[in-house]
Amino acid sequence: MKRIRYLTLLWMLFCGIASWAQDFNPTNPAEPGQLTTKLKLAVNPQDAGSAYVNGGNNNVLPGTLVTVSASPSSGWEFVNWTDEEGNVVASTSQYTFTKGNKTETLTANFAFNPNGPSEPSELPYKLTLANTEGGSVSGGGYYLPGTEVNITAYPNSSYDFDGWFYADGTLYSTVASTTYTMGEGPTTLTARFSFNPVSPAEPAEVNIWRLKLAAGDGGTVRADNYNLKEGESTTVTAYTNSGYVFEGWYCDGEKISETASFTYTMGEGNVTLEARFEFMPGNPAEPGQIQQRKFSFMLRNAVTKPGATMQFPIMLTALSTLGDMTLQLNFDPRLNIDLSNVTVGETATPYTLTRTEITASDETYIEGFKSYRFDLTGGSMVVGEDGKPVATSILTFPFVIPENIETGTSYRITINQISMTNEDGSTQTAGTRNGRVSVYKNGDANGDNNVDVFDYIGVANNILKVSQEAEFIMEAGDVNDDKEINIFDYIGVANIILHGTTEGNANARQHRVPLNENEIEPE
Repeated sequence: MKRIRYLTLLWMLFCGIASWAQDFNPTNPAEPGQLTTKLKLAVNPQDAGSAYVNGGNNNVLPGTLVTVSASPSSGWEFVNWTDEEGNVVASTSQYTFTKGNKTETLTANFAFNPNGPSEPSELPYKLTLANTEGGSVSGGGYYLPGTEVNITAYPNSSYDFDGWFYADGTLYSTVASTTYTMGEGPTTLTARFSFNPVSPAEPAEVNIWRLKLAAGDGGTVRADNYNLKEGESTTVTAYTNSGYVFEGWYCDGEKISETASFTYTMGEGNVTLEARFEFMPGNPAEPGQIQQRKFSFMLRNAVTKPGATMQFPIMLTALSTLGDMTLQLNFDPRLNIDLSNVTVGETATPYTLTRTEITASDETYIEGFKSYRFDLTGGSMVVGEDGKPVATSILTFPFVIPENIETGTSYRITINQISMTNEDGSTQTAGTRNGRVSVYKNGDANGDNNVDVFDYIGVANNILKVSQEAEFIMEAGDVNDDKEINIFDYIGVANIILHGTTEGNANARQHRVPLNENEIEPE
């Protein structure tokens, strides 16, 4: 049976090559001896938009008029087209020119637009905060992925706070008032409390009462004093999260104040005040929110293969000069990131870079991640140009994808705990966009975690520019890593199916995925 299968695949390979040789004509010469030249397109920064040749043919006869088009992603705007030497050749997204007699590269440049809408794919997810008997919580609500949320647990008298726990029972933090970085999906955190009768009891006077505060989804609450005598007053304040409006303070279901911060006078007996919020994402941003969006850290989404070496940048957009910076990087420990060779962007004046590993005892520790804090001190960076922020690399770190890593899956890289110093000495945080690295088997062009005849057909269809329903993963289908899908990848997929390798010799380079000229080689 195996012999029949191999013969069948060989026959398909023979027929495919014969068909390709007869029908596929990528250069399509108009006259004998006249050769086409290649037009390459690039996008800067990556994921900021797309660029394509109208008509879909990148192999063009010299002297032919060619039109290229660029389309920005949501939150970005087109700036210009530049050639190989960085010269601006057009400022319109659609550009027509006469093809020269050599390979040419055009780059579509985009600028981050802080006033643009968020990406359609970024949807708010709900952070549900629950509690066991013995206390209350605040800070739940709907948040975009990457948002740092302030959460607080309030233990009752004679109770101790034990920690924040995920739904599966895993401990998140033992700090009652901490931050949680919203992931890409709904999350539930439960504050657990334990009864501790040996804790100092409340004062014995019958006129000393406990003020408890609760917050609905969309905000946090604070009071100046929680233990009050009858008739004593304190200030209670509700803090509204972005996308919410404060609705009012309630006691036993009855609204007692429509002011976020007001003075409450204690009556006779313990009391609980609840702050309620309403989700209104279309509301104008809170003061400072627009400024925050002008300072943003972005991680890329990358597709690669086992054994690949990659340079992974942390991109920063800013409109003004920034001084010292602190950030925390969290990554899947299976990615083998080389933190000893982290480099600072060339656009920055010299920073001193220090790295500190985040351990399980740290408040910012995230279960399941390898985390480091990076402190950049003594330098400065200006990223904006002509009033518009431009994404540039602030840090770049190499990593090697292990040969035995699980394929057909993605590995998250996140960034949080950001603090930046402005020129006037004030500090602020920044928006973030997390990234992920998707790993596929070499030749798995349709992403089903198998290399089979369907990938073989997909590569052939891509070469012949035949439309196909299945997703085509360029990085996996490019088995010889020459950044093109061609007959060599067609043959390479067949060899993987038949022999488990792209070529029949030891020089086959089936895993290396270089991203730039400064990459390191795997040992």
